Amino acid sequence: MARRKNRSRSKISQLPPEIRSTVEAMSLAPAQFTYKDIRAYLAQQEVSISESAIGTYARELRANLESLTVAQETMRVMMETAAKVPEMDAVEIINRIAGQKMLQAVINKPEEEWTEVGLDKLLREMNAMTKAVAYKQRIDQQNKTDAQAAADELKAQFFSALGTEHPDLYRQVVQILERKAREAEE
Repeated sequence: MARRKNRSRSKISQLPPEIRSTVEAMSLAPAQFTYKDIRAYLAQQEVSISESAIGTYARELRANLESLTVAQETMRVMMETAAKVPEMDAVEIINRIAGQKMLQAVINKPEEEWTEVGLDKLLREMNAMTKAVAYKQRIDQQNKTDAQAAADELKAQFFSALGTEHPDLYRQVVQILERKAREAEE
């Protein structure tokens, strides 16, 4: 079973926010500041810490910022995709990404770890996923049915108003629709 990594409680993470933000800014500008510079700044603030600890904090900070940047870029691409494909909503995109990540995790899982997974747990999880997909499909179908009913009602109200207020135009529209229906049958 995998061990959970303990949350980092470095000296830097426990500093007052103004000092910590200065250290973080210095850590993110390695061309301007070395770990010795950061250590000297902290010494001025009466904080004693090794360059090694500063280096570890800086590496973790950069890794966290990189992960955040990747997540933000993924979200941006996801929202652009949603805008280009209006029939695919953000939830569907998120589900696809999550499904892709889960599949990749399953593929990468070492064979010996599969023997540790209880069959009952695996079956429960598969059943839950199947139910979630079926529920989403049912909701999508219901939404389409509701939208179609609303469109049909709007069309009926439009033709009723058109027939009452503009009978000549109504007859012309009906003739055009009948002609197009005959052409479609041929």
